Amino acid sequence: MRRPALSALAAVAVLTLAGCGGGGSSSEPTTQGSGSPPPTHTPSGASTHATRSSSASAVVDGVRLTRQGARLKVGDTARVSWHPDQKTTGVVAITVTGLLRMPISAFSAWRLDADTRRSTPYFVHATVRNLGRSDLSHAPVPLYLLDQRQTLLQASRFRADFALCPSTPLPARFRRGDKASVCLVYFAPEHGKLVAISFRPTQEFDAITWQGTVVNEDQQGSKKQHGKKHT
Repeated sequence: MRRPALSALAAVAVLTLAGCGGGGSSSEPTTQGSGSPPPTHTPSGASTHATRSSSASAVVDGVRLTRQGARLKVGDTARVSWHPDQKTTGVVAITVTGLLRMPISAFSAWRLDADTRRSTPYFVHATVRNLGRSDLSHAPVPLYLLDQRQTLLQASRFRADFALCPSTPLPARFRRGDKASVCLVYFAPEHGKLVAISFRPTQEFDAITWQGTVVNEDQQGSKKQHGKKHT
């Protein structure tokens, strides 16, 4: 069988993000695609660490949202809202539950280009619960990886199944009260480092971020990710 191709970095253009306010300063992080093919939905803006922080929490669909600028730890839950498209308002509870640094050998079944081989893959585990009135079927999970260059990376999307970490959108018929566990794949260019996981749906939004211990799966040889040899 032919191995699926994975060109996660070389052919993906940096996204041009149109903010609703004035132009961003030179200190603003950039946002870069991180998968092949690029995600089918692009948020209206994305960045991190804006200069302001909202002291009051907004209420959407009867849900009090986590304040903008909140700095959370892995295991904490944020209640957030964003617009997956012009007609839909998403309100969800997101809990980032695990940060895993993977060896590039986790993609040995794929044909990797040179840039991808020089990247560091990360698996990010999270749970998402729909708190709002909208059906969020197949909406991309709005989380980014912030690397040491202050660049936001989008989760990868694959043309073929990737059982270790599917990196797929929310499931079909994802309605109020529904909950999903997700695993997202990110490729940090040039052996980059995961600094935080960020939620920032627009350029004006002061990012909500999660930080925590990044587990090195290459050293631990986790049976969970690589499969058990004994039953």
